[in-house]
Amino acid sequence: MDLDTLRTLPSSDQRVFLLGRITSETTSLDAALRFVHAALRGRHEIDAFLDAPRYITTIVKECKALLSQRDDIDDGGRRAVNAILTAANKLYTSRNRFIHDMLRADLLSGRWELAGLERQPDGEQDITATTFDGMVGLVEDLVGVTWRLRGAAFYILNGSWSGLATGAVEGQWDGSADYVG
Repeated sequence: MDLDTLRTLPSSDQRVFLLGRITSETTSLDAALRFVHAALRGRHEIDAFLDAPRYITTIVKECKALLSQRDDIDDGGRRAVNAILTAANKLYTSRNRFIHDMLRADLLSGRWELAGLERQPDGEQDITATTFDGMVGLVEDLVGVTWRLRGAAFYILNGSWSGLATGAVEGQWDGSADYVG
């Protein structure tokens, strides 16, 4: 669905659709990260990604450890792949608020907010304001880092896709990405 059409939907439908896209793009990020994990282990078979650990944060930690053991990747490539892994982990953490907390309309302003579903140790409710554009931005960031992870996997396996692995990439709402240098 294009963004102009999405903006015309009722607020509750916008939230559902945006949450769905965040979830969908996170699944793509997970698959691409597992591809990097397989590549770092020197695995080429189509289902090698199935041998990655269960949790994204664990996969990132293992990938960083495996990356440090690879002598065939130059320092620039190592820094770039490490930065991609760090970005993926950070985005996954950002996405967690949307998936594990309640996305609701503020009763006074009507704006969207994320409210934690557990009592905080200090007794305060953990509430963060968010917007339609902020959620779209998260989707685009997830798309961008997913393309960078795919690039990193091919770069590790055979030196191809180095632009995506070492350059700047901007994810687009439609699931594509632009290489920007």
